[in-house]
Amino acid sequence: MEAGTGERERTENRNKHLDQVHVVLGKKCDVDSIISALTYAYYLDKVSPPDILCLPIVNIPRREFCFYTETKFILEELNIPETLHVFQDEINLHQLNNDGKLSLTLVNNSALTSEDKSLESAVVRVINPEERSDGSLELLESSSSLVAKEILQEAPELITQQLAHLLRDSVVPKQLILRFPNQLT
Repeated sequence: MEAGTGERERTENRNKHLDQVHVVLGKKCDVDSIISALTYAYYLDKVSPPDILCLPIVNIPRREFCFYTETKFILEELNIPETLHVFQDEINLHQLNNDGKLSLTLVNNSALTSEDKSLESAVVRVINPEERSDGSLELLESSSSLVAKEILQEAPELITQQLAHLLRDSVVPKQLILRFPNQLT
């Protein structure tokens, strides 16, 4: 038997038992994308019906995660171990979409890759700060700040201390860079 076939069969069997999977997918693995995906999936999980699995996906293969040292550091500091993450090479979004079980929210991104174009029909929401900006740096927000605003407006009771720290570690550095670009480079 081919290596990995047993795991693939177990994953396919698990997919048969799910009614709906709402995936939150960032651009790649930058801090803002992954924190936005983690936070928004958490929010969706708390406000969605119980038969919907809300899942943040790290939009890179697991083997590449070691190159994203800033993201790894922040997640480790917040006690969110790498073993809890689901990476793009560990889930078959195309199969879920073909089965009619996929809903997709894009964060920090408004377009799917060419390999994922067939998933466009599953996109139900796009959270992209560039689409809300007039192009000036003063109005440019991070995806994390847009997610935080939505949670604060819709379900502020969901903001825990860990979630607040997670959002802070994404929002504050981006705002500092935007406001003081010459001093921080």
